[in-house]
Amino acid sequence: MRRWVPRPFDLVAAAILTVASQLEIWLLGSPDLPLGALSASYAVGTVACAWHRVAPMAALVLGLTGLGVVPGTLGVDPAWNFGWLVAALALMASVGYHARRPVLALLVSLALWATGVVAQKGFVPADVLYAWLLAGAAWVAGRALAGRTLRAELSEQRAVAAEQQAQWRAAVAVAEERLRIAREIHDVVSHGVSVMTLHVSGVRRLLRPDQERERAALEAVERTGRESLAEMHRMLGVLRAPDVPEDFPAPDLAHLPDLLEPARAAGLRAGFTVDGEVRPLPAGVELAAYRIVQEAITNVLRHAAATRVDCTVAFGPAAVRLRVVDDGRGGAALRQGHGLVGMRERAAAYGGTVSAGPRPGGGWAVDVLLPVDRAAPVPVAEEAS
Repeated sequence: MRRWVPRPFDLVAAAILTVASQLEIWLLGSPDLPLGALSASYAVGTVACAWHRVAPMAALVLGLTGLGVVPGTLGVDPAWNFGWLVAALALMASVGYHARRPVLALLVSLALWATGVVAQKGFVPADVLYAWLLAGAAWVAGRALAGRTLRAELSEQRAVAAEQQAQWRAAVAVAEERLRIAREIHDVVSHGVSVMTLHVSGVRRLLRPDQERERAALEAVERTGRESLAEMHRMLGVLRAPDVPEDFPAPDLAHLPDLLEPARAAGLRAGFTVDGEVRPLPAGVELAAYRIVQEAITNVLRHAAATRVDCTVAFGPAAVRLRVVDDGRGGAALRQGHGLVGMRERAAAYGGTVSAGPRPGGGWAVDVLLPVDRAAPVPVAEEAS
């Protein structure tokens, strides 16, 4: 039943039309007119307007019958009442907007308009055509408004769908990057456990025969290491993609200059600089640094349209700073894609940060800060460009 209840706004509008038309009939109507029948007919037509949304065809038939056909049959020109014009044109626009079969509604309304004109004046083609023009114009206005509203709704739905799809893609990109980070961390940790186990095994073999307690302790450490290594291999088998080899070498900072070779092959001028006191870093940090720089240079090649790219690695007392700059325009593409998301995920895994933005003089810069513990310095420094 609630489906057939008119909206409050429609009820108020219909009430205003009804009161206005009734006042016009009783205050301005001629005593020669059948005011009682005319009043009842107009009341049916204006009240029916309240249902123009929930039952457009029924409201159209009742409204045009009460506002046009019955007054015409009574010999009254419906046009003398201003309320008739407003209500009839509103009904025509409404069926053009709301009716499920708008063309059928147009044909029915044209027939009712013609019936009212013919009943009051006889068949006068000019009057019928004029009535049809009024009705058709109102119906076309309703159809145009319906089309515009539909396009606006579809546009809004597409925008919402695009936003949801972008969020879904970002979530997928984060999940894939985290899975890749997990696989690579497993490789780094597995390698470390393997080295530890081999060292323990070597030390155990160097013990004297009388060092039974030491041998038992080292055997326990070696056994625990091998069991942990086997378990990590099983876990790694679940995480690893089918096309990724299990024994691939983990890249590190020493391989960063190799990342610039594709840029040089593409015609870009590429420079690589190392600042500060070079020292070995934890394998996971070096791997994360390598992957972040790799993604930054890949974005330069794909989106920046640059002519030069420079990479700088600066070793600080408690952190390593990476900087990749270019003179292109790749910032917008980087913001829209998921490369920056992956870089930030990798840096966050080690408590680091990634910032990217336009340079004052043009181009784009990616700055990475990865905190590390100070290790023994290695007397190696390299600079290439």
